[in-house]
Amino acid sequence: MALRFRSIDGSNNNRADPTLNQADTDFARLGPANFVDGVNEMTPGPNPREISNIVVAQADIGDDEEGPHLVDDAGVALSGMMYAWGQFIDHDLDLQKEGTGTDDISIKVPADDEFLPPGSMIALTRVAIDPATGVTGHPAAAINTVTGWLDGSQIYGSDAATAASLRTADGHMKVSAGDNLPIVETEHGNVFAAGDVRAQENPDLTALQVLFVREHNYQVDRLHEDHPNWSGDKLYETAKAITTAEMVNITYNEFLPHLLGEDAIKPYQGYDRTADARITEEFAGAAFRFGHSIVSDEISATSNLGAFTSEQTLAQSFFEDTATFTATGADGLLRHLSGDLANPLDAHIVDGLRNLLFDPPDGMDLAAINIQRGHDLGLGTLNQTREALGLAPYTSFDQFSSDPATAAAFEKAYGSIDAVDLWAGGLAEDHAPGAVIGPTFGIIIADQFTALRDGDRYYFENQGFDKQTLNEIKNTTLSDLILRDTDTTAMQSDAFVATERHSGTLGGVDPTGEQAAAGMAQLVVGSPGGDTLTGGDLDDTLVAAGGRMTMTGGAGADTFVFDLGVLAGKHNTAVITDFDPKQDKLQFSNDVHVAKSSDHHGGTLLQVGSETIDLLGVKPHEMHLHEWG
Repeated sequence: MALRFRSIDGSNNNRADPTLNQADTDFARLGPANFVDGVNEMTPGPNPREISNIVVAQADIGDDEEGPHLVDDAGVALSGMMYAWGQFIDHDLDLQKEGTGTDDISIKVPADDEFLPPGSMIALTRVAIDPATGVTGHPAAAINTVTGWLDGSQIYGSDAATAASLRTADGHMKVSAGDNLPIVETEHGNVFAAGDVRAQENPDLTALQVLFVREHNYQVDRLHEDHPNWSGDKLYETAKAITTAEMVNITYNEFLPHLLGEDAIKPYQGYDRTADARITEEFAGAAFRFGHSIVSDEISATSNLGAFTSEQTLAQSFFEDTATFTATGADGLLRHLSGDLANPLDAHIVDGLRNLLFDPPDGMDLAAINIQRGHDLGLGTLNQTREALGLAPYTSFDQFSSDPATAAAFEKAYGSIDAVDLWAGGLAEDHAPGAVIGPTFGIIIADQFTALRDGDRYYFENQGFDKQTLNEIKNTTLSDLILRDTDTTAMQSDAFVATERHSGTLGGVDPTGEQAAAGMAQLVVGSPGGDTLTGGDLDDTLVAAGGRMTMTGGAGADTFVFDLGVLAGKHNTAVITDFDPKQDKLQFSNDVHVAKSSDHHGGTLLQVGSETIDLLGVKPHEMHLHEWG
């Protein structure tokens, strides 16, 4: 089967329903619309800002204390890439059409508010609805302005005009100085142009947008070298298909297993034309807004050796201007994201999203907005949604959260368990087994992504890629893309696992227990000349530099990395003090010939190109069947 290409607006994916998930079509619903009149009148509830102050506000842990962070069932800390990737993917799937601005549902700040000016307003208007809805028998349905497929629309656009404006005739995506997103002049100043209008919302998101534009252009160059006679259009479409497939593979094989658990989404069985792949209001308006809970209050960049090159608060970085982003660069932001600790997934969000003064005296509280938007969309309550999913409703506050403080706060804010909003309640649920998210949101997200995969005729395993290309896509990780498309010299194997980057004894920190005990793995990058690289108690990555390296992995399954391209040209020596052939790994940059002999201590001496690696205490026969990474 020849490789098939998607339409830019998402149409004609399902032959029986050509408009399925097409841009500018309606969201679906999992449960009945929750309106007073059953049609469009918002259901009243407690003031969303009051709810935010009672149940969402983060506890003050003190300046000298490290707060809790997101860990999986094994106690391994997950990185800030969890929230950044979630937002990146969300912007591929949904964007509610804005209303005219005349239907005001702004939230009044209570008189006793400690952060925002009492009596001020958190501005909000109702979303636009399909004009054929909002009448008897047809409850109001919001409109999704982007394609509802995982098709890279945040990169390439959801309409032909946007797509054309972002590419060149020879198949490349347009870029600006520093290989960043293209810049266009507007009446409000210079802005980055991308497939999605929200690409400049925060620098971490912009960095991921940049990464995938660079990856597209990498694929165009590679394809042109192999197929010099291909047209610019064919190069563009093929590179777009490969780059999108890599994004989808990362989503299903790296991101979602961390979020939902390894077995939440069953293996792919092929295209199912009957699958209802429409994006639901409950997914877009509540469940996939889980990331607001785990966002860090800082956005920073780091060097290859782990030193901070840029530090700012989340509040300072909203819609950062193009010059500031260019000066910082996507590369360092992506490195920091992969090392930053994500916050716990619970009902709390950072002050940088909850107590912002945009245009004094008016403020912004994302938690309050999420709750109010849920009423605007007619989302069912937590219990109503659970019933729609076939789950038993909760009968008490301590039933959905085993944390007494959380249960008490929700009871104070809502009074009745049946009144708890879907977004706030879904975040507060005890996590499902094997997951870092509660069961209600977990089912909504798992069902949505299962339907998106099975009901997508162009899902990459069904799209017609040749065997070699398909295998390359499946073996490409987010870490691979960061290494390929940035100046990053070393990455952990899984960018979603928080891994502290530092430079051994030449700067950085001592990782001999403190960070490892917090569930944080180590990425120790050697400094040329001579360095001591020490791991912690988890699965660490130690990267050799030119000169003499002393490397100690510590406990866990450690990876010792040797980039022979960097190390070529002069003799280098690495002494690994605690290599365990049963679980540790030697990783080389390419296929190599390894010469093996005994060292003078009775250990194993390896000669790999100009690199000598001394494995202390390891007998040569123990390395007989060792596979080089």
